Amino acid sequence: MKTILASASPTRRQIFENLGIKFEIIPSDFNEKNPAKFSSKQLVQYLAEEKAKYVYKKIEQKKDIIVLGFDSLVELNGEIIGKLKTQKEALETFQKFRGQKVGLYTGISIIGKFRGKFFQKTSYELSHLYFKQEITNCQLRDFLSYKQWQNVAGGIRVEGATQFLLEKIDGDWLNIIGVPVLKMNEMILKTLGKPAIKIFEKK
Repeated sequence: MKTILASASPTRRQIFENLGIKFEIIPSDFNEKNPAKFSSKQLVQYLAEEKAKYVYKKIEQKKDIIVLGFDSLVELNGEIIGKLKTQKEALETFQKFRGQKVGLYTGISIIGKFRGKFFQKTSYELSHLYFKQEITNCQLRDFLSYKQWQNVAGGIRVEGATQFLLEKIDGDWLNIIGVPVLKMNEMILKTLGKPAIKIFEKK
């Protein structure tokens, strides 16, 4: 079954490569406007679904195919935090994270055809990051100098130097990186009646 990853994220690409499956990348050009009325879990599902639908509509759908869309965001005390634009904003954001439990949501949407029948399913996964209270501004500036806070939700690149700031992680590690593989497997099984390992083609 042909697999399409509707994301240009190098981290998501690496996760899919590590799964040992054959896939094609077609990034979505969907215009990500965030409806203010949505909660965090609603927003990541909406954006993941729209990305997957956008790519699915662009490609030929004669054969069996699965398109996977993802979206991630960070939430602190009800505030949604997107990508950080400047180092000053990043410093202020990570100052807020001190001693806090930060939620990381990833929306996942699967859409396609299986045995000639259309399917679509969207869900999300939530993990939590617990930041240390005893983080000095000097330590934060050292962390920010790595530039790993750029181009990721909330400035959190947990596979990198962000780990120096954490006490613990609660939830799916791969979800925090960007692909909740366990949730993806569960969704594919429930929707298509076959486990993902039977759906995806090997390299």
